[in-house]
Amino acid sequence: MRYVSFTEIGPRQNNEDCCGVVELADKRILFVVCDGMGGHFGGEIASRTICDAFTAYWQEHDGSDSCQKVIGASKAANAELDEKSGLSEMGTTLVMASVEGDQVTIAHAGDSRCYVIDLRGNVKYRTIDHVDSSPFGHSEITRAFFTGHPESAIPDVKTIQLEPLDRILLCTDGLYNAIDDETLLHTLQCAKDVEQVAEKYRLICSEEATDNYSAIIIEID
Repeated sequence: MRYVSFTEIGPRQNNEDCCGVVELADKRILFVVCDGMGGHFGGEIASRTICDAFTAYWQEHDGSDSCQKVIGASKAANAELDEKSGLSEMGTTLVMASVEGDQVTIAHAGDSRCYVIDLRGNVKYRTIDHVDSSPFGHSEITRAFFTGHPESAIPDVKTIQLEPLDRILLCTDGLYNAIDDETLLHTLQCAKDVEQVAEKYRLICSEEATDNYSAIIIEID
């Protein structure tokens, strides 16, 4: 498979997004994107902690991908976040895709997203954001990795059958909020390669983003 990743600070003062990629034996690859929450660099610490914990867990556990593997990684990652945070409150979203043969295991908690499309542009899968309206009228994330709340660190997990030339997008809300859905999906389908997808996304986000923006784009051989 071919892939490209990027993470940009956008108009913010620091980048609380984090991307991770780890290549394993038998051409298996884990991709992780996190979007941190918390002041004074707390979000940056949270996103890096969870991203690193997931990649480490995949490297240390050779078994086939499964919901149980994701849950195990989630528990280990959340425990590490609690240990690193001390008394500070911080958290992060997570979206991951682990490609193993002709299948991908996708997990997410929060509003970072995964899209899977085929060669014809059909959306084979799209994560549903874990958000709800607060009594004050703004959106609140209802599931994420957050200090002291292990009950919310339980991602949704989905396994998808892959076909040649399927493309997968993992991204934070800073990216998809800056690009309308039609343009986002059309670019993902029609750009000649993953590098061109990334180039077009970054160009739009450089002008429209109001937050950090990050993505990993993958194409299956």
